Amino acid sequence: MILARRKLLKQIESFSIGYITLLLAGTKQISDLTPQQIEGPFYPINFPIDDDNDLTWIADKKNQALGEKIIIMGKVLTREYQPITSAKVEIWQACSSGRYNHEYDPNNAPIDPNFQGWGWTNTSGDGSYVFKTVKPGGYSVTRSWKRPPHIHFKVTLPSQQELITQLYFSEEKTLNERDKILQRIPQNQQPLVITKLMISEKFKMRIGQFNIII
Repeated sequence: MILARRKLLKQIESFSIGYITLLLAGTKQISDLTPQQIEGPFYPINFPIDDDNDLTWIADKKNQALGEKIIIMGKVLTREYQPITSAKVEIWQACSSGRYNHEYDPNNAPIDPNFQGWGWTNTSGDGSYVFKTVKPGGYSVTRSWKRPPHIHFKVTLPSQQELITQLYFSEEKTLNERDKILQRIPQNQQPLVITKLMISEKFKMRIGQFNIII
């Protein structure tokens, strides 16, 4: 089972190189840097033993995480669009029910014991990275504010420069437009932190692209 998981990740990583290159070639580049956003209160205090870039399957568990499996991939680039090699990319997020695996999360939604919740990887020679995860659930902050599904990112460059941001999903338009954190970003820069999930027939799941420009 672990070998099958590693094989799938290798296939995704190999696929991602050509896929991202194609998307970059067919998309008008935006000169703005990736907007910085708050880290939030749920960055891990205790890190999982299984700390790879597949958050959907914990090594000692029999079952996969609940929810829709998705792939998030992209490149970490300089403002001149040059790849940054060996950058550490971390993600953390709520599970499909909208709850974090964090002792300070007050959400009463069920926690998924088979979801890793946090993972990391290093960028390859062309600056690319890839994660397999689940689409997170949204959750209420107050009676009038519900956070849209989002994924937290922390990118640490070899120079130790850091970028912390969050990634949102284009299909959550209503929640995105009402989100107090996303709306701190100027409207013309918001597309830089919003991805559109597109189905991959090869992997039978949806893929979102997120290029990070530092």
